[in-house]
Amino acid sequence: MMKFLRDRRVNFVLRLIVGGLFVYAAVEKVLYPSAFAMAVRGYKLIPFSLSNLFAIAVSWSELVAATLLVLGILTRKAAGAIFLLLIMFTAAISTVLVRHMVIDCGCFGEGGAATSWLLLVRNAALLVGTFLILRYNDGWLSLFPGARDRGPQAPATS
Repeated sequence: MMKFLRDRRVNFVLRLIVGGLFVYAAVEKVLYPSAFAMAVRGYKLIPFSLSNLFAIAVSWSELVAATLLVLGILTRKAAGAIFLLLIMFTAAISTVLVRHMVIDCGCFGEGGAATSWLLLVRNAALLVGTFLILRYNDGWLSLFPGARDRGPQAPATS
């Protein structure tokens, strides 16, 4: 099983799935920031006065990180940013569920799913996929693979 999870083709597919899903989710938020700001307000976690700024920052961060992940540019950093966003989203959804509130999650823009335990399961699966990208990505089929520790190198000779 571990060999399968480490496979570069699996990693590439995970990049496309996670990145593509986040691009899809972010485009709606970027195009309609006021609707996403309304969803952010529904969580009642940040002050009303910061909700617009927060919504814009999150939606653009999501779009940039997801685009970089799909293209394979700074892949591990992009996956790390998405991992942090997922943790933040999961924590926010958890607080709403614990408070027995039912609101539009804002996941895919206006008219998205209502908050539920199923969203936590989905986010957990996305967290696992993102972790696998972080852990095993070797830059295969990336535009700019970057440097990765490939073990000991032969000393340079002059």
